[in-house]
Amino acid sequence: MTEKKFAVINPCKICQPMGAIFALMGVKNSMPLIHGSHGCSTYMRFQLGRHFKEAVNVASSSMSEANAVLGGEENLKHAIRNVSKIYGPEIIGVTTSCLSETIGDDVEGIIRLFKTQNDDLPEIVPISTPSYKHTHVEGYDSTVKALVENLATPSKPNSKLNVITGMVSPGDIAETKRILREMGIESIILTDTSESMDAPFDGEVSFVSSAGTTVEELKDTANSFATISLCKHANSAAKFLHEAYGIKSVSPYLPIGLQSTDEFMNELCKLTNKEIPEQITRERGKLIDAMIDAHQHNFGRKVAIYGDPDVVVGFTRFVLELGMIPSIVCTGSESKTFVEDIKAVTKDSKHKPVILAPGDLYDLHQEIKKSKVDLLIGNSYGSRIAGAENIPLIRMGFPIYDRVGAQRITCVGYTAGIRLVDTITNTILDRYFDEFGWALNENTEVDHGEFESSNCIN
Repeated sequence: MTEKKFAVINPCKICQPMGAIFALMGVKNSMPLIHGSHGCSTYMRFQLGRHFKEAVNVASSSMSEANAVLGGEENLKHAIRNVSKIYGPEIIGVTTSCLSETIGDDVEGIIRLFKTQNDDLPEIVPISTPSYKHTHVEGYDSTVKALVENLATPSKPNSKLNVITGMVSPGDIAETKRILREMGIESIILTDTSESMDAPFDGEVSFVSSAGTTVEELKDTANSFATISLCKHANSAAKFLHEAYGIKSVSPYLPIGLQSTDEFMNELCKLTNKEIPEQITRERGKLIDAMIDAHQHNFGRKVAIYGDPDVVVGFTRFVLELGMIPSIVCTGSESKTFVEDIKAVTKDSKHKPVILAPGDLYDLHQEIKKSKVDLLIGNSYGSRIAGAENIPLIRMGFPIYDRVGAQRITCVGYTAGIRLVDTITNTILDRYFDEFGWALNENTEVDHGEFESSNCIN
């Protein structure tokens, strides 16, 4: 592939405000407000709505060409006043955009002055998310940090564990909460979309998030005994709480598969001095059993994985446990941590993946043409590659817009691991099953050493 430096073709990322809105959707009675053009908020609503199949409301300061010259201060004030009056949120998260960042609007200063002039406003949190810089992953991270920076209030210890989930699905957050309940751990989830973005139909219409992390819980984060970040790229709030209030911070791998979930459970035990309950131990055993059952079908299959950095690292480690080969890994984020983690989880493997960081889907496609992989794992943006190369695609991550149930797709924990083993194996069988026996390629040498080192038969 000729190295291209001039452009990004079919990006493997979205802009920062998308991650910011994603995080704010997990705060109860919140309203996101984008300080930018009306099209910015429309795009966010469209993208989130078709992924979650839920109504998503995002306000806008509706900046125009004139505001690009004269500034958007008055627009922002009007927007805050209108949102407060019409929707009555408990908190407004004001995110910036490429327009407001480029012209240099002092959003934090505008909000501070406006609040001194109006004592009837809800909590207002300014969040810097320039669209032309970084990705939605950093936007999510910046938002969670801004929430605790502006709201965390030290008082007395609450015996709770802060859990920063990262941009995982509502189903993953619900599973994380279940694991914590099984272990008897009280927690504050930052932020909790498990009910707001996977809500039951009750006939009611709510223009603000109907469930999620409360403002009081956000204030109480300063009183927790520790913070665990499931995603290394979403741990800025944990670092802030550690530096500001001395709260212990840990950040393991996203608990996808056997080993990463083991490490997550061990961290919970260390932090809380609690033992792993029998129910979760049984779930672990079932996952190992599923991996053994499926090993003969998955062994040696080549996989290309793309998406958010922590999700890609998690799946890279998991497919290695299944005896598969992660041939190509791609993320839109420029992250040294991602590259280091990929090298760490593949250090004992004979096969080293091609690492694209930052990469786009054009780069991914070119590498797939050279490597001839058997399976794709990633979001819906890879469907064109899957169709062009006749490769099955397992949809994971964000966004998923060509299937229903994205909010219920899970990858975190042992139980999700069992479902993933079934999904991956059945996808392989559906496309490649040899009904007449073993179709051994005479030109392929079987590496018995690689088989013996596979994690699921240790």
